[in-house]
Amino acid sequence: MVKNKDTLAKLLATENITIRRSVKAETASFDLKNRVLTLPVLKVTSGDIMDMMTGHEVGHALWTLMTEWFKAIEEEKIHKQILNIVEDARIEKKIKRKYPGIVKSFINGYKDLESKGFFGFNKPDMTMPLIDRINLHAKMGWTGNIPFSDDEQWAVDAVAGVESFDDVKRVSKMLQMDYVESEQFKADDFGDDFGSSRMDGGEEYDISESDIEESEESGDDASETTTRESREPDPDDFDGSTTDDLMDDEFNTESTFEDKKKELSDEKADEYVYIKLPKPNLKQIIVPYKECDNLYGYMDAAYKPVYGQNEPEIVSHISDTADEFNVFRRDSQKIINYMVKEFERRKAANEHRRISIAKTGILDVNKLHSYRYNEDLFLKNTIMPDGKNHGMVMLLDWSASMCNNMTNTVKQLLNLVWFCQKVNIPFEVYAFSNTYQSAMRSKIDAASTEAEIRRFMGNSFSRNSGELDIQSKFTLLNFFSSRMSSRDITRMGKALYAAAYAMRGWRSDSALREFSLSSTPLVEALITMQTVIPNFIKAYKLHRTNFIVLTDGDANTGADRVYKGDEEHYAAGRFDGYGVQGIYESPITRKSYRLDKICKYYSYKYDRQVNLLIRLLRDDYNVNTIGIFLDNESRGKSVKRKHIEKYLGWHNYNREAHAKVRLGVKKNGFATIKELAGYNEYYIVPTGSTIIEDGRIGEVDADITKGKLKTLFAKAQKGKFGSRILADKMMNWLV
Repeated sequence: MVKNKDTLAKLLATENITIRRSVKAETASFDLKNRVLTLPVLKVTSGDIMDMMTGHEVGHALWTLMTEWFKAIEEEKIHKQILNIVEDARIEKKIKRKYPGIVKSFINGYKDLESKGFFGFNKPDMTMPLIDRINLHAKMGWTGNIPFSDDEQWAVDAVAGVESFDDVKRVSKMLQMDYVESEQFKADDFGDDFGSSRMDGGEEYDISESDIEESEESGDDASETTTRESREPDPDDFDGSTTDDLMDDEFNTESTFEDKKKELSDEKADEYVYIKLPKPNLKQIIVPYKECDNLYGYMDAAYKPVYGQNEPEIVSHISDTADEFNVFRRDSQKIINYMVKEFERRKAANEHRRISIAKTGILDVNKLHSYRYNEDLFLKNTIMPDGKNHGMVMLLDWSASMCNNMTNTVKQLLNLVWFCQKVNIPFEVYAFSNTYQSAMRSKIDAASTEAEIRRFMGNSFSRNSGELDIQSKFTLLNFFSSRMSSRDITRMGKALYAAAYAMRGWRSDSALREFSLSSTPLVEALITMQTVIPNFIKAYKLHRTNFIVLTDGDANTGADRVYKGDEEHYAAGRFDGYGVQGIYESPITRKSYRLDKICKYYSYKYDRQVNLLIRLLRDDYNVNTIGIFLDNESRGKSVKRKHIEKYLGWHNYNREAHAKVRLGVKKNGFATIKELAGYNEYYIVPTGSTIIEDGRIGEVDADITKGKLKTLFAKAQKGKFGSRILADKMMNWLV
């Protein structure tokens, strides 16, 4: 219901205003400047009351002017409660007029609250002050049976007739003057024991004969005095001094209603915490590909003195792996060519679907002879749409758990890089790491330049109040880029191929130096992507951007709290977990995301953050997102059950969905999860398989039998077919 009411508020406002809910909010309010409607978390479940309160605040959003409101109170000295009563009457009248269907909700909602004593338990009669009775009448209408005398009808009509805020101020001044004058008229002119004024519903004044004679002698002036309370006050006579007389006065219906509304708030409900994303310091976070080229030198020279004597079997120079790299590159051309062909074919098909035929005003002379039976006698133009500009950003997991999976992962990565090269689309490849910056900080000394100190010693992310607090020293290694020359791409490919081979078993990490493996800062990487990808799209003017994440594990770092602006309140910055509900509001789409609802089934806090950030890339920037998860816990070509249960729930409660995914694993060699992981497509690939296989038969002995050769050929074709299925799936999203 809450989500539906939020949508209702935006529809009523005819504006994509921001809707927020807070346990601390005692009543609904609207921030006219920031266009934020704050609603309390209510105990009631009455749709009429919720619609009434929402409609009331939306009325303020549409028609109340913040500057004029404060000016009327502070400069013109209009009593705040009187001004609020008249303004409420105006905006409620307007919202009812604009949306007649909400009238019933207002009437029923106010009557429900009135029956519960929200306006006090005194029965509305002539002893109640006029302003209180007007407040009740404006809210409940004639169904409230609020009594008014003939002399008070001017006030009822005046409040009912307000249209502009100027009318509100004028009528408020009249009510304020009338109230003060009537009170002073009773107390000063006749004494406290004389009797009640006609405004308060008392008896007619008991005027003596001497008073009558005095009145007759004074002529018009006396007549003016005796009928003072029955005349409309002139707002031009308002000087603001009457506010002093009302300073200690409160009108019961207004003050009681405001107090009672606080009782509707559910103070025991979860607190809503609205979060913002920090801004990344890209100059500090991104290591340019020219600096990443240092990895080539490390691979070529660093291993031999460190491991050459003790563990010669893992010595892996660039020269040692160059031949293997060249063979892999040659064999990969088959699947790359297939991907290129599919890409161009689908791209052409999309362009063909968008072709349109337009008639011109020029006669086709070759059709004039058929004018008696053919109406289509004009030349036609075929309008060919411009082809879409495509781009790709890839994110590589550079964490310790990848040490045994890096070889296959780098192979898949290189295939994608070569594919982008061949179809000539812009691309960037980043590896996320939290080691590089720490390693470079240790090298800072007295000889370091100010720029170096600022780059490696500062914070990676901004720290402003309300933002997720990210304190890890995080880095993106820009291994590949379409800005690199073909020679540099080949050079980096060889370096990564050698590094992946050398890091098996986690034994040669020190040789990587600042490029060594560590934890999995996937959350930090995705926060940075919220800035990197829009910049990438803008730089190349892309219409179609694809984002691919290759990882073998879940994020193990991220945001634990929201920064409150100072360390004293740091501990109060929880935004996820028991007692709080974290909500992110996109400044681009104005769409709200609840962290506790972002994942369908139970998930770890960093998983929820990853899911949110992936969805933001999709919704805010229309990016196609593909996740490739390498299941390093599986045996052979199967997928661990727990990885599927994360998105489909427990196996015993959802056997049919699990069976469907398992069938895909058996048939294609990988599991496909749609939407639930946040990605457009999410593939769980067992490390016993590879994402893109070359389909080679392998080594064949001279004396191999025909049966064994047939078996080897069938296995190779099956692997090749599986890789093509994944390529087809990826092409569906890439084009």
